[in-house]
Amino acid sequence: MNTKQIKETARNAVLAGLGVVSIAQKEATKAYDQAAKKTNKFYDTLVKEGKSLEKKSKKSVDQLTDKAEGKFNNIKNIASKQFSKIENVFETKVESALTKLDIPTVDDLKGLSTRVETLIKEIKKIEKKAA
Repeated sequence: MNTKQIKETARNAVLAGLGVVSIAQKEATKAYDQAAKKTNKFYDTLVKEGKSLEKKSKKSVDQLTDKAEGKFNNIKNIASKQFSKIENVFETKVESALTKLDIPTVDDLKGLSTRVETLIKEIKKIEKKAA
C-alpha cells in the first residue's frame, strides 16, 4: 500500500466515524421525536380518560344526590301527613272533651260575642228613644 492509499483509507475511516455520529444523531432525534409523540398521545389519552371518569363520577354523585333528595322528600311528606292526622285526632279529642264538660268552643264564644254586640246596639237605640 502506498501513502496515497493509506491517507485515503484513514480519511475514509474518519468519514465513516463522522457518518456513524451523524446517523446516530439523526436516529436519536427520530427516536426522541417518536417518544415525545407517544408520550403526548399517552398524556392526551390519560386526560381524556380522566374527563370521562369525572363525568361518570359526577353523574353517579348527581344520581345518588337526586335519589337521596327524593327519599328525603318522600319521608318528609309522610311525616307531614302523619303529623296532620295526629293533629286532627288531638283536635277532635279536645273538642269532644270540651263538649262533654260543656265548655264553649271558640265558635260558640264568637257567636255569643256577636249576639252581645247586637244586644248592646239595641239597648242604645232604646235608650235614645226613651231620652
